[in-house]
Amino acid sequence: MNHARFFRILLPVLMVSAAVWVAMATGSRVEAATATASGSYALTFHVAAPSTVPDGSTLTCSATITPQLSTFDRLVARPAPAKSVQGVGKVVGSSGNCTVQVPFAFAVRNPGNGAALSYRIGAFTSAGPAFVRTQQGISVAYPQPGTTASLSLGVNL
Repeated sequence: MNHARFFRILLPVLMVSAAVWVAMATGSRVEAATATASGSYALTFHVAAPSTVPDGSTLTCSATITPQLSTFDRLVARPAPAKSVQGVGKVVGSSGNCTVQVPFAFAVRNPGNGAALSYRIGAFTSAGPAFVRTQQGISVAYPQPGTTASLSLGVNL
């Protein structure tokens, strides 16, 4: 008898929960974003290469920027990342620099959440790839609207 009562109560509770979730999901799609985050990041990677990467090796770097989203926003919609053009540098004395520019414009609900930076850096010799390093989801603050923020990152290959 208790099992039958439990299932009679459980079904309406699940239906109400599903209705609330659907209402929140559709409401957030219809609701317009409150702000536009726009600008660019000028990223300079200071790369320390191991001794196995000879002087004259080519460094390549690229980056992407996405808005930091709440857990719920990740379920509903995710804007396409802003991508950089590939930058190129050279290894000299076991180190080198590689610079890229990442322009972006996102409609965001909460610009205070900032952005997430991801990058990829590779070292190439005449024989082929020597190293590749990637990092994802580095939290960064948005620059003032329409401006460029300079970021400098040290990377060990």
